[in-house]
Amino acid sequence: MSLLPAISIFRKVRGCGRGRARQCLGTALLLALLLGCGLLFASATTCLSNGAAKFSSVRVEPYSRAEVTDDLGRTFRFEAPPRRIVSLSPAYTETLFALGAGDRVVGVDDYSDYPPEAASRAKVGGGHHANLESIVALEPDFVVALVEEQEVDALAARGIPAIKLLPTDFEGVTQTILLLGKVTGTVPCAQEIVRDMKERIARVEARVKGLRPPRVFLELDGTDPARPFTSGPRSFIGAMLQTAGGSNIANEIRTPSGQMSLESIVAEDPEIIVLMDSRSPVNPQSREDVLKRRGWLGISAVRNGAIVSVDSALFSRPSPRLIEGIELLARLLHPEAFP
Repeated sequence: MSLLPAISIFRKVRGCGRGRARQCLGTALLLALLLGCGLLFASATTCLSNGAAKFSSVRVEPYSRAEVTDDLGRTFRFEAPPRRIVSLSPAYTETLFALGAGDRVVGVDDYSDYPPEAASRAKVGGGHHANLESIVALEPDFVVALVEEQEVDALAARGIPAIKLLPTDFEGVTQTILLLGKVTGTVPCAQEIVRDMKERIARVEARVKGLRPPRVFLELDGTDPARPFTSGPRSFIGAMLQTAGGSNIANEIRTPSGQMSLESIVAEDPEIIVLMDSRSPVNPQSREDVLKRRGWLGISAVRNGAIVSVDSALFSRPSPRLIEGIELLARLLHPEAFP
């Protein structure tokens, strides 16, 4: 834990009068002792939104024992806030830093690239290939994962609190943020972040209400332009598109994602194509690539050049930045509503 909170406590002694100095110093010493024992949790708390500080303060708060249940149905109890955290998901790395707990994150998965500070943390693999030895060597007292079920089971068997959280909708994301705030002792930050997200999504819904939803094709992987992967209307990303005021043409996709034939795409005739694979490490697609595709010229979006690239991280990671993805889509689909 950073020394900043303890230093801040002792600095408050300067504000005491001469007659109260001994009393204030005694209080400061007691607080510092409790901090060291983990019975109080103090932090220079910086809640983030859009990568910028929402508010920053030094607060001393009692840490209430946290009892949480993960998506595997397992219950964990924390008597004190974790001090050595490992994140196995870019989404939770972002969330932990947004909560102001980034200084306690000692390890992250290979794909955690935001915020930039995450690059300095030890890498422990990821993408279903987390390195258990590397994780254990970091001596974590809390591990959080998105999809790595076998890894969290193995860590839990070694006595390491390892939880799996897999939200499936916007409300699930906000509940996950609140849960991590509870575990890390950053509840005020978590509440502030969730409040901000809900207010912003309400503003988007108000602005697009009553507007005609344009037909949209969301491309996840265009390696095979005859059968590109897309996101179905019942998926997480599909729900984001609906909230942003768009109509998903992939009605035939019953799973979160799947391939859609070129014939079906042409028949549905999307007015806007959103490329979520423009930064893909394998076969990234650009607007120019789509314009050159055989058989795509008859599509309205291609004829009109309505092809846009977006950062897939804003849509595929259930983190506080999810609201940025919704806002971005809304502005792309309804620029008239966002002057």
